[in-house]
Amino acid sequence: MRVLITGSAGFAGSHLVEHLLSQGHEVVAWAREGEDLQNLDRVHSRIRVVTGDLRDGGRVLEVLRDARPGRIYHLAALSSPADSLRHPRLVYDVNFTGTLNLLIAWHETGIDSRMLLVSSSQVYGTVDEANMPLTEGAPLRPATPYAGSKTAAEFAALQFFLSDGLPIVRVRPFNHTGPRQPSSLVCSDFARQVAEIGLGLRPPALTTGNLKVRRDFSDVRDVVRGYSLLLERGRPGEVYHLGSGRAVSIESILESLIGLAAKPIEVRTDPARVRPGEAPAVWGDVSKAQALGWHPEYELAATLRDLKRYWEERIKRDVRPSLTVASSVAP
Repeated sequence: MRVLITGSAGFAGSHLVEHLLSQGHEVVAWAREGEDLQNLDRVHSRIRVVTGDLRDGGRVLEVLRDARPGRIYHLAALSSPADSLRHPRLVYDVNFTGTLNLLIAWHETGIDSRMLLVSSSQVYGTVDEANMPLTEGAPLRPATPYAGSKTAAEFAALQFFLSDGLPIVRVRPFNHTGPRQPSSLVCSDFARQVAEIGLGLRPPALTTGNLKVRRDFSDVRDVVRGYSLLLERGRPGEVYHLGSGRAVSIESILESLIGLAAKPIEVRTDPARVRPGEAPAVWGDVSKAQALGWHPEYELAATLRDLKRYWEERIKRDVRPSLTVASSVAP
């Protein structure tokens, strides 16, 4: 079957491309014009890449008319809550208007397809720990433009399902990590710092924010398997969680990564990295997805090992000419 994946060159998108190829699907990978496609290097010869801006309704219509996918996975988004506070209009334009353009184009072309809309657990906002685990029926209280834009995209999708019968399944993943995750996110940030220390590219000291908060972490490879399963088995109009179903502390993640290092590492707290008003713990109820047959396969320790290895390989590739010298003078 031909599938269209928006956000295909991103962290989760590239893993989804690989998973769907392994299932025998024909993949049309949508990327932004000029976007770095290195995450797709291993499969580039096996996919068709199309480019365009989701904010351009005409281009969205062109892509759908040409590709005519039997399945649509909509992952493309600006996904940093912190950045969204600085650029709210841009985030709404990409995340909401881009989704609306995709829905309108699908409706106008009349393609026989199904869509998975990837939202976020951020739509729940800050929730008291007494109300954990979060269920899909928890109130939506988006506290950032990112979360608001995802909530708006969800409601647009729900409206097109209710009014036009477009078979859309919504999913709200909790935190997920693994190879290729940008270092702007906590697990990847720590893994990169540990890798750089091990390669002699920085002193043996690691900078952190608040280590006491607890979050629901899964492996990205488990999450994209969930995306595929939910699109096929999920009920259109419904929303599903994907996550581990438990909360682990950021401190325990840091300890696991430091335990993989070959030398002692000092931990330093940077007040600038501490976010005021953070919920102390967040985790989700994933029983609805599990009832359809989805279960995580990766242990968090294995995910973190793979993440550290990814950064070691990437850093060696990116700085190879100076790596030998840098390593020889490292403390």
